[in-house]
Amino acid sequence: MNPSDDEVKELFVNQMESSKKVCFLAKEFLLKTDVVDIVSSTQGVPIAARAAESLRRLNYIKYENIITDTSILDGRRRTKFVIRIRKTKDFDRLYEENEVTKKRLAEEKKKK
Repeated sequence: MNPSDDEVKELFVNQMESSKKVCFLAKEFLLKTDVVDIVSSTQGVPIAARAAESLRRLNYIKYENIITDTSILDGRRRTKFVIRIRKTKDFDRLYEENEVTKKRLAEEKKKK
């Protein structure tokens, strides 16, 4: 079953982003939809790949597809890297557990 184009959210990554921020934003997008495309240019590929791999290692997502595209626009070569991710069946449970842990740690930090 392939989702229609309007069900897929796109998260654009540039070279100035941190992988931690991309992970956070991807999880927020995945709360609203099952599939997210992490899109980057050549310079953002390491950040996009690092973020996707972190989410995969934590079992939040599985890879659905990885695409590279090169096009010529105004005489200049443009490359695009897309990682399509789908949330796992455990995503919601893992997300809620993580939120509880974050709140607990924030409260402990306030007490100090």
